[in-house]
Amino acid sequence: MPISPESGGDMRVKIIIDGDESGDSAVELRKWLRTDEDLTGVEVDFVAPDVRPDEMSGGIAEALMATAGDPGVLGALIGAVGGWVTARASARRTRIRVKVGEREIEMEGPALQDPEGVARRLRGELGEAP
Repeated sequence: MPISPESGGDMRVKIIIDGDESGDSAVELRKWLRTDEDLTGVEVDFVAPDVRPDEMSGGIAEALMATAGDPGVLGALIGAVGGWVTARASARRTRIRVKVGEREIEMEGPALQDPEGVARRLRGELGEAP
């Protein structure tokens, strides 16, 4: 089942990065996504992260909102996020949450070491066919 766009026809994907004490993860990811040629036309902006009821709001968390007018770009976006997470997972503890509409997936640790596996899981659990 494909992911449906938000109102106005734009596809919106929220990416929440937890546990980065330096606070530069969102900056790094935004730069990574903005330099990816496959994501031309995708807007990536900083936003406030979602705080779950079971979480304290004082923790370090950063978030980005990626907005694309073309839902076909979602596969490239998922692949780019998977590549970034895998590239940094070997050097730092990383936990990432990706949210599309009401659907959300969280990954951390060894699960982030395989870029194709990350992309496959994101596509599968967020509703896009692999």
